[in-house]
This record gives sequence, structure tokens and C-alpha cells, in this order.
Amino acid sequence: MHSTITNRRFQLMRHITFPALLPTYFVMLMLSVANFLNNGMDQYFVFQNSFNKAHIQVLDLYVYNIGMTGSSLSLATAISMLKSVVSVVLLFVVNFVSKKTRGESII
Repeated sequence: MHSTITNRRFQLMRHITFPALLPTYFVMLMLSVANFLNNGMDQYFVFQNSFNKAHIQVLDLYVYNIGMTGSSLSLATAISMLKSVVSVVLLFVVNFVSKKTRGESII
């Protein structure tokens, strides 16, 4: 008798709970993917000094340092735009996976 109750609970989770959670899961996945390339540049900026400057570079801090030193503002802009394009492509991939999995897209 115990195995039939357990089996019913797993069937309930499989057929009702998981399909009901899929829209929320894909929205959270889309938000996570959109924020994937952002890494908290402000923390790295605060702790950056002359000793660790060569080792603490992350993409946003690199773009900030290039743009603020004035060495190549166009390179900093191009890297930021490329980062945005990659984020948009990742969002479309998640939307495609959502459409294939659930039958409807998020966007």
C-alpha cells in the first residue's frame, strides 16, 4: 500500500506540479540568462589596486578602465555592444527552448 501512495504522489508531481511550475521556471531562467554576463563590477572596482589590477580584470571592469583612461573609447563601446548582442542571442535561445518544451514562447 505504501508504494502505491508514493507512486501516486510522483504521478501527481509529474503530471500537475512540474507542468504548473514550467512557466515560472522559464521566466526565472530567462532573467538569469539576461544577467549572466553581469558580474558585479562595482565589487571588483572597489577592491582594485596597483597590486592586483592585472589579475582582477573582469569584462565590465576592463571596459570601464579602457573607457575612462581614454585610450580607446570606441573599443570599450564595441565590447559593450558585443556583450549586449550575446545577451540577446542567449535570450532568444532560452525562448526557443521554452517554445520547444512547452509549446509556447515567453516573448
